[in-house]
Amino acid sequence: MEEDIGPFQITHWLQPKAVAIGQHIETREKVLIRTENATPNLEQEATILRALSGGIGFQTLYWFGETHNQKTIITNTVGMSLEDAFEKSNRFFDMSLVLEIASQLIFRLEWMHSHNLFHGKLTPDSFSLGGSRWQTPQVVLNGFQNIDTSENAARKDLEAVADILVYLAIGPASWESFQAEKPDFVDIPSALKGFILILSDQEINPADYLIPRAYFHAARRSLAGRTILGGLGDPQERHSCLKYLASKDTNELFDTLGSKLVAVGSAFGDLTWGGDETKYLFESLDEIMAIYLVLLLRDKPTPKRRTYLMGAYHLPNRLWRDFRWYLCTGKRGAASIQILLNLTVYKYMGVLLEVIPSYNRYWAKFLSETAYFQMKIDSDSYQFWRNAWIYWKHCSNFLSKTSM
Repeated sequence: MEEDIGPFQITHWLQPKAVAIGQHIETREKVLIRTENATPNLEQEATILRALSGGIGFQTLYWFGETHNQKTIITNTVGMSLEDAFEKSNRFFDMSLVLEIASQLIFRLEWMHSHNLFHGKLTPDSFSLGGSRWQTPQVVLNGFQNIDTSENAARKDLEAVADILVYLAIGPASWESFQAEKPDFVDIPSALKGFILILSDQEINPADYLIPRAYFHAARRSLAGRTILGGLGDPQERHSCLKYLASKDTNELFDTLGSKLVAVGSAFGDLTWGGDETKYLFESLDEIMAIYLVLLLRDKPTPKRRTYLMGAYHLPNRLWRDFRWYLCTGKRGAASIQILLNLTVYKYMGVLLEVIPSYNRYWAKFLSETAYFQMKIDSDSYQFWRNAWIYWKHCSNFLSKTSM
């Protein structure tokens, strides 16, 4: 039986009165609903997720309150846990993929620690893949039922990340067996030893997290090949995964992209549209984002400075032009549609920032613009989005100066 919770509707229970899948009544977005029967300390988790708003690679808090005398939290959905993805890959990630994951995990800690929040119990199950197919290359940090307030909490999180990376690199039978018998330093893969030495040699604060991120980025560039499309995700979801799109010819992808944009433009020429049209709008955006991601991964800009001063014909500017049209189209709908459209574009830019760093100067600029717009339309989270806008504006200015 369908049941409403605020602007959300339960579609089915995964665990009776504990975990459910639902949707937003207006936007039709799929959401995850949890009660105290499933997860303790929901109020603390809601407070933390609200404080982390604007961060890249965290769940989004949509609603928190009481239903049927139980505290209830509603967030966006995520994919399988990092542990499950590891298991589905026969407990093997090659070093290229481990290093790509490493940069993201450090970025999560950087944002979290800069807000004086510390996890304290990080494991491979603390991280999940993104819920959308274009987000599968991104690792999401979740599970904030307990927060560490001890003096060395930041170091404990960093050391836990080091353990997770070594675990993924060597592939023991289980996380528990790895914790019971950790490898000696000499047995740790050389690409990870530098990070462990960074942790042992100095105290680092969030402002210094660029050091390990730069280390992992350099280590990743020294290895051949790219695994981000095929290394993560559910192989059973063949026709919806990025790996399937990556198997298509570039011209075919451009044709599909053009056809999809034309179809969306035709569908929304009418100023009046309802639930079915809204669902189509977001499903089409998801497909467009996935295609753009594959095309951008194939784009290989030369290191010459002039190629980064892009004209309208370059992919990043073409992408932004199409997304701005999408955001303008969303203004015809309810406020909830505008907020979700902008938030989706914001999250997508966060994925591009992490998996296609060649254009980070532009991704940071686009993140700043979308954060500013979110600040204007989401009054309940104004201050959090203002902080995100300022952060990305500084990043954009810094990257623009260093590339000149």
